[in-house]
This record gives sequence, C-alpha cells and structure tokens, in this order.
Amino acid sequence: MEISLQLWSIKEEVEEDFAHALELTAQAGYQGVEFAGYHGKSPAQLWELLATYNLKAVSTHAGIDRLRMALDEEIEYAKALGYRLIVCPWSECKTGEQVIEDAKFLESCAKKALKEGITIGYHNHNQEFRKFGGRYAMDIMLEHMPSVKFEPDVFWIAYGLVDPVRYLKPLAAAGRIAAIHAKELDHEGPDNVYIGQGKIDFAGIAALCPPNKYPWIVEQEEFSSDHFDGISKSYQGLRKIIG
Repeated sequence: MEISLQLWSIKEEVEEDFAHALELTAQAGYQGVEFAGYHGKSPAQLWELLATYNLKAVSTHAGIDRLRMALDEEIEYAKALGYRLIVCPWSECKTGEQVIEDAKFLESCAKKALKEGITIGYHNHNQEFRKFGGRYAMDIMLEHMPSVKFEPDVFWIAYGLVDPVRYLKPLAAAGRIAAIHAKELDHEGPDNVYIGQGKIDFAGIAALCPPNKYPWIVEQEEFSSDHFDGISKSYQGLRKIIG
C-alpha cells in the first residue's frame, strides 16, 4: 500500500529547496506526492528529482484560474510525469448559480482531458457543505459535472458537520471518488491534528475506498512540532490504522 503527501503540507520547504522537500517526504515514509504547483521546474527536472528519492507523482492540484489559462500545460505535465489526475482544489460556493457555473466549467475541462487519458477531479473544503435550495453545494457540483471525479478531504467534510463515511458511501458505490485526502480533525475542536490523534474514522473510509485501489494522500495544515516530525507522525498514524 502506498501513501502520498500533498506537498502543500510543506510548502515553505518546497519553495526554499524542492529537492530537500522531496528528500524529507521520502524520509518520512511516503511513496508518492501530489503537487501544488511546480515552482519553475520542468517535467524533466521533476522526473529526475522524484527518481532521486524513489517517489512517484500521483496527482496535482491546479486552481480554477490555472485550468482556464493552462489546461493544456497541466495535461502535458501529467502525461510527462505519469499521473492521471488533475484536481481543482477550490470553488468559492458563494451562490448556487456560481456553484453550477464552476461545475459546468470543470465538466468541460474533464471532457477535454479524458481525450488524453487524464481525469479531472475536485477537492472540497467546508464551504461545499453550505446549502442552496436545501442541497449541499457539493451535491449540486457533482450533479453538474458527471465526468469529474471527487477527491474528498475528509477533514473538511467532518468540519462541515457531515459524517465522512456516510457521505462517501453512495459516491464510492457510484464510482465518483478518485482519491482520498487524509487529514485529521481534533476530538475537541476545529484543529487539524496528526492522524490517529483525532476523530476521523479512517478505517471506515478505507473500507469504502481501499488504499490498494485508491490513492491516499496525507495533507497536514497545522503542526504542533516541526514539519518533518509532523508529516512523519501523520504517515505512521495512518499506516497503523489502514495497514
């Protein structure tokens, strides 16, 4: 089973020294990465860095404006580096109309990317669990972008006061999930703690989306220790829970 790291977790290290950031990722136990930008590196340069530390790219995050301006370039990065998932990580979800507009745009991206063997995904935060007309924004989005897969961030689902296992069960059965973002929610409050120290039912999620079939990607946004220690603890915590 492979566990990857969303490199946004250690964005300061990535910005300062991409190679060192990848070295830390590998030393913490991770087998793969999800990009959050390329910091001026070409696909060839990234390929060499990944090979140096025995890591593979599983996906990337690309904002909606980036997809508007450079979808073709994102597809080329994906093809060159061997991953097949490009994930949009944000919609403001301010109005029901804007939710539908963003979803329809992502659907157009997905139809184009699928011709190249690439899947477009969407990653939630908590605003997708606002309701418009009695329905979650996330459900409205999924309805209007049937070719787009879902990369659920289980922290933000739970933060939005929704049970991740209950919410993901029908989506997993329908084949809508592309990957899992593993992030832990504190028992007592809204903080992001290390995996295994909070209340997310990762075992229940793994039963729906087994890690030998779905990419599992750790994202750590808050740290109570240094970044290397933090990403290591979340890796070890997740490994203990899901094997």
